[in-house]
Amino acid sequence: MSADTAEVLVPLFIDVTISLTSGDVTCRPGTAPDAQERLLLAGLGPLRSASGCGNAGLVLEAASGARWLVGISEESGLVASVERVHRVPSAPGAGDVR
Repeated sequence: MSADTAEVLVPLFIDVTISLTSGDVTCRPGTAPDAQERLLLAGLGPLRSASGCGNAGLVLEAASGARWLVGISEESGLVASVERVHRVPSAPGAGDVR
C-alpha cells in the first residue's frame, strides 16, 4: 500500500476509516451499498497511527507525536469531542492502544 492511499479501518459502533496521509476521519453510515461516505473530521494528518479506544473513541497519533482522543457520539454518529492527550485512558473493552 502506498503512502498516498494509506488508510486504517477502525470498527467502533460504526466503521470508521482514517487516512494516515491527511488525517481525515470518515464513516459510511448504515449498511446500504449506496450509502455515501461522511466526513467526520478533517486535517489532523499526517498521522503515525490510528486505533480504537472503547466503543466510541479513536486515538490518533500525529507524525509530530501529538496524540488526540476523538469521541464519536453513539446517538448522532458525529464527532462529539477532540482533546489532546498525553496518556491514553484505558476504556472497558478497549483494544491494543499504543
